[in-house]
This record gives sequence, C-alpha cells and structure tokens, in this order.
Amino acid sequence: MPKTSNKNSSNFVKYRDEFDANNLSGEWINNIYVVKSYGYYPIFIYSAGQWYENENRYSRSTAKQMTQCSYGIRAEAIKKDNQFMQDLMNGKGEKSTKTDALAGMKAFLILGDLMNDKKESQEDKLKYKERIVFATMKSQIPDWQKPSDWDSLPTEEKMKRLNKLQTI
Repeated sequence: MPKTSNKNSSNFVKYRDEFDANNLSGEWINNIYVVKSYGYYPIFIYSAGQWYENENRYSRSTAKQMTQCSYGIRAEAIKKDNQFMQDLMNGKGEKSTKTDALAGMKAFLILGDLMNDKKESQEDKLKYKERIVFATMKSQIPDWQKPSDWDSLPTEEKMKRLNKLQTI
C-alpha cells in the first residue's frame, strides 16, 4: 500500500486508491472503499456509487484528517451515523438501505394503484409508475439509466414490467 501524507491523501480518496498515511488509510473492504482514521474509525465510505461521511463526534485530529482527505468528495457525501458506517463496512448496512428503498417504492406503487381514478389513461398510470421506479433506481444507483429500448416498448409491456416490481 503506497505511503503518503495526510495532506496529499485527497487524490487517493477521490480516485478510491488504497493508501497509508499518518493515522489515516484508505482500503477496499467487502467491495466498498473505506477511509479510516486510526485504523478502525470509518470517516468516509464509498459504496454503490455513493459517498458516505461519518457524522458522529470525533477528535480534533480526526476532524483535521477528514478535511485533508475529502477535497473533491465531501460535497457529494451523505452524512450517516457511526452505526450505519460500521454496518456498511461489515457488509450489512447497504443491503438494508436498498431494502428500505424498495419497500418504499412498492408502497408508493400500491398507493398509486389505489388512488388512481378509473378514468385515468394507461399513459397517465404509466407515467406515475415510471416516476416512482426511476427515481428509486436513481437514488440507489446514481449512474442508473432506464433500459435503452424502454421508449420503443409498447405501453402494455412497460406496465407489465413495472407491475412486476410490486411483487419483488
């Protein structure tokens, strides 16, 4: 693992390269990139296209490390508590976050079915479901794109696929 200074660690963090600095390190653990202070305290984590920042209280030295290593990523980071960071680092947190998002998506799809007026057109119902599903996918996978052939599919096929998501 390359040695660097805390001051120069931000380039390693930005490009998610492993490094070792003065009581600061970055490494890949369980397919996520973890920046740790003092070898155990996760301060930043990159997982599934998203940066997370530990929002819990920390020492002055850790606060300084966070500033030094976070140029270029801190504005993108979602603040989470230490338990979330520990769970994510141990392979638990990401799954529960995605499960919660999918459960919320399913609830909104069902609510839409209940609330939609019988007079609404299939296209209006489709637009509602697309907004819910596509927004959920984007929130969980920032670089997500709808299928390339989506716009060429018939409305019935699109509805069939979107309705199938309610059964997952």
